[in-house]
Amino acid sequence: MQARAAGIDNPSPMIGPARLIRAAFDASDMAALAQEILARSPDGVIDAGAAMDLATILLLMHRTDEALQLQTDILQGQRLFSLRSNPDQARVRVLILVTAGDLMANTPIDFLLNDDDFSLTYLFLCPGEDMPRDLPEHDVLITGIAYSSGAEPLLEAVAAAAEGWARPIVNHPRAVLKTSRHGIADALRGAEGILAPVVALLDRAALSASASRLPDGLNYPVLVRPLDTHAGNDLQKVDRAEDLTRYLDHATTERFYVTQFCDYRGPDGLFRKLRVVLIDGVPFLCHLAIRDHWMIHYLNAGMLEDAEKRMAEAAAMATFDAAFAQRHRAAFAEIHRRIGLDYLILDCAESSDGRLLIFEADTGMVVHDMDPVDLFPYKLPQMRRVFSAFQQAVRGRAETRPA
Repeated sequence: MQARAAGIDNPSPMIGPARLIRAAFDASDMAALAQEILARSPDGVIDAGAAMDLATILLLMHRTDEALQLQTDILQGQRLFSLRSNPDQARVRVLILVTAGDLMANTPIDFLLNDDDFSLTYLFLCPGEDMPRDLPEHDVLITGIAYSSGAEPLLEAVAAAAEGWARPIVNHPRAVLKTSRHGIADALRGAEGILAPVVALLDRAALSASASRLPDGLNYPVLVRPLDTHAGNDLQKVDRAEDLTRYLDHATTERFYVTQFCDYRGPDGLFRKLRVVLIDGVPFLCHLAIRDHWMIHYLNAGMLEDAEKRMAEAAAMATFDAAFAQRHRAAFAEIHRRIGLDYLILDCAESSDGRLLIFEADTGMVVHDMDPVDLFPYKLPQMRRVFSAFQQAVRGRAETRPA
């Protein structure tokens, strides 16, 4: 298979990540979809945008190495892409800065701006290259590159270049740089009403040497995970020095985050984790997961199987503005002030002493409306509120852009 470039300044159309993620979520046959894309070009040469869709499909099929290699090949000849679904008469032209990588590498903006007011164009930037002075025509620019240690030099380069760009920027790259696990802990340290657990970033040798005496601010039990991992991959709660030694014996990576563990179970013995998005500092609840174990992800919390948990989530959404958001109003405002992002996703809870407990804060988590309406009838209206708020924020910036 070969990818046909459309020219470095001419966007190549693609289906885009959101529609493909939705297809996978709906249990579509992704291999068949890939064959359908390939069949559009009988000579075996497909457009760069179609090839980028194939790379996304490979990621969704967990064929990561193939997907990343395909991305690399495509980006040698094409950097600019648009959505096939872009409306002809869109009022706001949005340029999204992205980079090659897996599904966590970039903010899935096309979930949020799925509206006829917006046309989306993606400009892929690569580490180590000069940043462009002149950008494709747009009304609003969004930094879609999410933080990772590998993306840090690229975000720093984009931040420097951004000083010379004239259009409004949503999520300035300098603020995105604050969203590493240790960056969030540092930024929120000492903030009233917020519990941001101490985080240390250590290499293998330093972590092994400190097993019997953890760095200042850390006490057993702690959470240990490899750098740049998410969704609980290789995450372990470590209660004693000998457990940490055993963890390192089986770990294959060289750098680790060590985070102070906080027991956040409620009076009923259950743990509750909220995903909250801040849009211009205003909090919106995207989901509530409930489980009898401290490691909660929405997919392992049994929300599909347990009607009582769904009722609790529905109640939390109905009362969020007047209850949870009001209790933590000052905390959310301080997070917005200290981090400075226009769009920020928080995984959080309420600590036993009533503070806002922050697990993670970044821009790459998926905020979506894909949950089945028959089981989650309360979610679609809530997610429409989230999308509407983000869309209005982008429209507002377009309306105030300099001439």
